[in-house]
Amino acid sequence: MRVLFLCLISFLSIYAKDLVSVSIAPQAYFVKQIAKDTLDINIVIPPNANEHTFEFKPSGILKLEKSDIYFTANLEFEKIWILKLKDNLKNTKIISTQNGIDFIPLQEHAHEGHHHHGDDPHTWLDPLLAKTHAKNITLALIEQYPQNKAFYEQNLENFLKEMDALNLQIQALFKNAKNKHFLVYHPSWGYFAKRYHLSQIPVEIEGKEPKPKDLAKLAKLIQKEQIKAIFVPKGANNNTIKAMASNYDLKIIELDHLPNDYKNELLKDAKNIASVLQ
Repeated sequence: MRVLFLCLISFLSIYAKDLVSVSIAPQAYFVKQIAKDTLDINIVIPPNANEHTFEFKPSGILKLEKSDIYFTANLEFEKIWILKLKDNLKNTKIISTQNGIDFIPLQEHAHEGHHHHGDDPHTWLDPLLAKTHAKNITLALIEQYPQNKAFYEQNLENFLKEMDALNLQIQALFKNAKNKHFLVYHPSWGYFAKRYHLSQIPVEIEGKEPKPKDLAKLAKLIQKEQIKAIFVPKGANNNTIKAMASNYDLKIIELDHLPNDYKNELLKDAKNIASVLQ
């Protein structure tokens, strides 16, 4: 019995994979493209959770403690929790996948001028900035697991080509767009809009629903820019969204700003945005 137990422990130690954590699903996609099946990946934010109000459970903290690396994405909860968990994460490297990216301000209010509230973290929604995420991930993985250096570098090269191709596909969608303005409930699409020379008009103001006076200003903008749809985060469908769609004859279209299947989902979202700008 003891021999069997020792054999089982030996088997598990040989085939157990190293663990890394990421804050959001798109980062997990990037890590997967570089590391393939050499690592287990823990995604901190569960599906359909709000990345702005997320709080850790004990099981989530335990996974972070067991991770060799925690890849961050400049989200509000990270700044709060990393300080709280500083002593727990002594053996976990904390690395931003956004190193080298110039942040743009988070656009919280586009009515009668632009007002801003902090940096916009949603850099991953620009496929060319996704390349920077992947490069930062590759450098960190090579430092942690140098035996896989050549493997990671080859996978990175392939991924960079894929992102260049994706960028060209999306670029073509907006080539003949008559309108450049699209209405979003939550201002996640600033980097995407900047890359493709578009302008997102956000409904939310500092993470809160707009007041009646804000809605009145929005109504004028919707009419002026001939807005046909309101783009909302996956699963969102509150009373403000329903009322705006009804009052201004807008389609409600979901966009996934935290896609699991990054390449296909981003292209799908781009097609949805392009469809209302023709």
